[in-house]
Amino acid sequence: MEGENGSFFFCEEKIEHSNAKQYEVFSETGSFREEGFVVINNIPVTEQGKAAFEERFKNRAGLVESEPGFQAIRILRPLSDDTYAIMTVWDNEDSFKNWQTSKSYENAHKKRGTESALSKDIFPRPSFVTTFHSTLKR
Repeated sequence: MEGENGSFFFCEEKIEHSNAKQYEVFSETGSFREEGFVVINNIPVTEQGKAAFEERFKNRAGLVESEPGFQAIRILRPLSDDTYAIMTVWDNEDSFKNWQTSKSYENAHKKRGTESALSKDIFPRPSFVTTFHSTLKR
């Protein structure tokens, strides 16, 4: 995958590399196509908050999967640090942007800032987003 600041490699199998972050797939839907636009929401979560965070994703509405241009989602549990990676793959950047302005997105994020939201205490640092244009090499 080609990122804003160079290359990024994603492998759905275990690899040994000194700089590789190790994750396990916590939840997945869809499959990767030959090309796509990848959005990774990197979310640091405290050890005490992991159970609540994972429970929220187990019970998510799954609305993103029916959006035009959606290819796949992978919710990746960190094995070597505290940062989860929520990766969605889209046909193109416009598909992702259209989802961000949709009712589906609004419904998926409606608990933010409410009493039903996850406690802010479980997030030790701000989350950050990385994006890539991917081309599968087989």
